[in-house]
Amino acid sequence: MRSLALAVCAVLSVLALSGGILLGAFLIMSPSGGGFFPNLGSVLGLLVLAAGNLVSSVCNGIYWGFGKRPRWLGMVTLAQSLPTLLITGLIMSGMEPMS
Repeated sequence: MRSLALAVCAVLSVLALSGGILLGAFLIMSPSGGGFFPNLGSVLGLLVLAAGNLVSSVCNGIYWGFGKRPRWLGMVTLAQSLPTLLITGLIMSGMEPMS
């Protein structure tokens, strides 16, 4: 049962990360076109990218919590944290302070 949970977490992590990257990149590169919601594709792309990264990070944390601590998981977690911080910075820089 434990090995099944680890396999499911690993597969879900890979699917969430790759799906988030592909769909997020597609939405970010889509033409904005102005209209009623200008740059909606870019914002949704960043949010999809962040959501995929978050789901993958949670799955990696569960994998880590089960006692499996391979070296590659530490490198993947470190590599995931850098784009997460970048996306968070981009999202937060677009927000204006409330006064």
